[in-house]
Amino acid sequence: MNIEAYKKTVIELRPALLIVAKRITQNNDDAEDVVQEVCLRLWQRCRTSGEPDNLEAYCMTMTKNISIDKIRGRRTGEPIEELHHTEAESHLPDEMLEIKEELALIHRIIAMLPPMQGKILRLKEIEGYETNEIVQMTGISNEAVRNNLSRARKQLREIYLNCVRKRENKIGILYTTE
Repeated sequence: MNIEAYKKTVIELRPALLIVAKRITQNNDDAEDVVQEVCLRLWQRCRTSGEPDNLEAYCMTMTKNISIDKIRGRRTGEPIEELHHTEAESHLPDEMLEIKEELALIHRIIAMLPPMQGKILRLKEIEGYETNEIVQMTGISNEAVRNNLSRARKQLREIYLNCVRKRENKIGILYTTE
């Protein structure tokens, strides 16, 4: 494939690839990165191994796989950034403030958990590590990871629900005294 044919192909496929990448990553910047990576890999493939039989299918599959890799590669802090990109488009400012307050409450509750439970919950639920990866990082057994995770989730749920009930009671008292 020469450079002109490559450019023509990329120009034709780019919009469809962007749609797929945005749908999977839920983030415009990540989708742009994914499509750029697909274009680079396509050029490298064409130069080394020749053009794939079904170019469009090849690019779509590559877009899907790179998008999934992009999501798996996200670590601490990125869900909040993602929240700014995707949620801001669909929520009003006061709703966004409520969401941020809820996230802050959850992070405070996690910080109150016993150290190992808090660490395992953060690794699993916030950072997205798999159980076997957590076993390797912490040096404890698979069973212990699952038990700590279960206890942490249970405590988180109980404390969170208590906080919500207290907040609702305070709001109820405010409305009845006014």
